[in-house]
Amino acid sequence: MLVRAALFLLLALPVFAGEGGVSYQIAGKSYTLTGAQAALVKRHGKLQLVIGVKDQAARSQLAITAELDGNSLEAPVDLSSAFSAVSAVIVNAQGIYSVAPHVTLARDEFMRYTKKEEIETNETELDPDDRSFEDRKECGNGMTDACLRARHGNGRRRKKVRVRYVQHRPTWVGKSRQQRIDTGDGIMREEKYRDTSFMVRLTPVHVNGKLVRLDGTFAGVLIYNEGMKPGTRIPLQNGQFSVRVENPK
Repeated sequence: MLVRAALFLLLALPVFAGEGGVSYQIAGKSYTLTGAQAALVKRHGKLQLVIGVKDQAARSQLAITAELDGNSLEAPVDLSSAFSAVSAVIVNAQGIYSVAPHVTLARDEFMRYTKKEEIETNETELDPDDRSFEDRKECGNGMTDACLRARHGNGRRRKKVRVRYVQHRPTWVGKSRQQRIDTGDGIMREEKYRDTSFMVRLTPVHVNGKLVRLDGTFAGVLIYNEGMKPGTRIPLQNGQFSVRVENPK
């Protein structure tokens, strides 16, 4: 999911859209890209960060995506694909390199709901669907007091039902990350990215209390796919960036 989103963002990026730069080394070759930019938006208390660049002269594109806690860019932040929702995609003349978390914790917000439950008790009440009392002589003239007494004493009864509202939630709520991994409860595994890694250090630059630029470094082990061949793990080294932040919120 994260990698598909990054690929889509690469396709959407205009050429030389920003003023920032990105450099890195992969598969024994060094790249320096210009025109990088960063976009930051806040959704549901989380910061969604995208750093992207498409450099036609270098014939290379790169996108880094990350999800951070709402106030995490007040100071430098270290992210790792082993524990954070962070991914990267590099496209160049050699092919596509990508990395994403091998293990992701499933979200539970949309899986919590309140359900109405009806519980049968040992108490009884008159069955409102019972019409046998209408044949009694006391009820010949309609619902008189005598008819009501006859119905109460001889009418069909049923068990009372109590209504309660119960909140349902996934079984993994309340478990630690390690407990979920150990039990396999509420996790998703992307086997393609087993034995990969990606680390990013974000250093925010503020002017008058406003975030205006992100400097950072990155490195890791990415998957390289060539045609239908199995993915090969390739080291990514010496990654650096300095990008202006658009729409900081």
